[in-house]
Amino acid sequence: MTTVVPRPESDDLPGQTLASTLVSVPPGLSTTLDSSSWAAAKREPVASWSRTFVRQLLVTDAVSAVVATALGWLIRFGFGTDVLTVSYLFWSGFITLGWLLSLHAAGAYEIRRISTGAREYQRVLRGSMNLIGAVAVIGYLTGILLARTFVAIVIPLGALLMLVARYIGRQAVHARRKRGHWTSAILAVGTSESVRHLAEVTSRNPEAGLVVVGACVEDAEAGDEVAHGVPVVGEVSKAAALAEELGVDIVAVAGSGLGPRRIRELGWALEGTGRNMVMAPGLTEVAGPRVHVSPVEGLPLMWVDQPQFTGLRRLVKRGVDVLGAAIILAAVAPLLLVIAVLVRVTSRGPILYRSLRMGQEGCQIKVYKFRSMYRDADARRADLLQLNESEGGMLFKMRCDPRVTPVGRLLRKFSIDELPQLFNVLGGSMSLVGPRPPLPDEVERYHTHMHRRLLVKPGMTGLWQVSGRSDLSWDESVRLDLYYVENWSLALDLAIIARTVWAVLQGRGAY
Repeated sequence: MTTVVPRPESDDLPGQTLASTLVSVPPGLSTTLDSSSWAAAKREPVASWSRTFVRQLLVTDAVSAVVATALGWLIRFGFGTDVLTVSYLFWSGFITLGWLLSLHAAGAYEIRRISTGAREYQRVLRGSMNLIGAVAVIGYLTGILLARTFVAIVIPLGALLMLVARYIGRQAVHARRKRGHWTSAILAVGTSESVRHLAEVTSRNPEAGLVVVGACVEDAEAGDEVAHGVPVVGEVSKAAALAEELGVDIVAVAGSGLGPRRIRELGWALEGTGRNMVMAPGLTEVAGPRVHVSPVEGLPLMWVDQPQFTGLRRLVKRGVDVLGAAIILAAVAPLLLVIAVLVRVTSRGPILYRSLRMGQEGCQIKVYKFRSMYRDADARRADLLQLNESEGGMLFKMRCDPRVTPVGRLLRKFSIDELPQLFNVLGGSMSLVGPRPPLPDEVERYHTHMHRRLLVKPGMTGLWQVSGRSDLSWDESVRLDLYYVENWSLALDLAIIARTVWAVLQGRGAY
């Protein structure tokens, strides 16, 4: 689902009506809508910016392939000029062209896959693997076998360069979308509740470039707002016509309240308009690998796998935890000794702080950290409660907590104080990746659904860590933890670990 809200040319639009700021509107539509909700009128069409971006991707992928083949050629053959080595120039060009075709066949240039989620990267890797297979088959059929060293250098190196280039390109796209550019406008159709939920979900992730600009519902009047900046523009029966009038890119059916006949008729009405129709079921916080669609007599049924908390996957996760914690401990052992000395000599008190937390299934565990506060920090906590900066009040957070030592501030900024939790991981009470370990009094105030955070081991890092840590609201922290519990996998763990390195270096939200 992709929505784009056009940006106003100036700030003097508040008094203008929808009809004057956007397009002509069917009679009876309220003219008191907030013009900022309709900034999409002068936005760049999806067809335009998507072509621009795809061309950029083609160029960067081609450059990555050329650089990889050139390096592979130089490493394998040096600067030789004999017939054999010169022939590899031809094969280099063949591989570059074949690589781009393979990426296209793998869907790496589909605009829906670009700059959102992990599938963009997966398709680059899939296209590269397909290229390896194609080179092997062509070599076998023709008897022309490329040097294995050449192929072993070129394909992995080229794929790595493409992934890096796409990551950089993704950051540029996200920056544009945060400014309101390169987005897609959505007209949401359904009930007020389902449309509101869709608007909330898309607004939480502006990098996805989806903006709900209007709604067609039957349980609210035209001109009413079903969500912030999302006015009702008409009835469900007029959705196709209104989509044309408003110039949106996508019509999203939110929820399942329309019924099969009306959804089918809406799809027919959108045929040939160039607008996409998207089904947005009320099912949220469920990752793609758990969702499977299979048709039965033309009816697409969505199968949702149950979360897996036992079995082989859990054993694999434990193995990765032990191996990863052991490797990290071996690598940072000298650093741990230096930090221990600094903590000891700069303030009175123990080197390690033992915090009582709630682990898997609600069992109490002791979590180890380097002491970053003065020895009387717990006794002074009550005096500072009125200065709590945590939204919702469930946690206690202060950006300039006077109980934190100077060394502790440095340790906290880069999360170095949490390194002793590697021993928790080795001992089995924590995992490398998991929900944030909660305090006992925090768990006592949990609502029923929040207890699902305790179905897996708490982690040294997690979605909460790489998404802002203390800068997150309580509700957002809970949502991220529950998402992880519902969808955890080894691939997700590895992705979070990779993102943690960057989050730690930034030091954002750590205090």
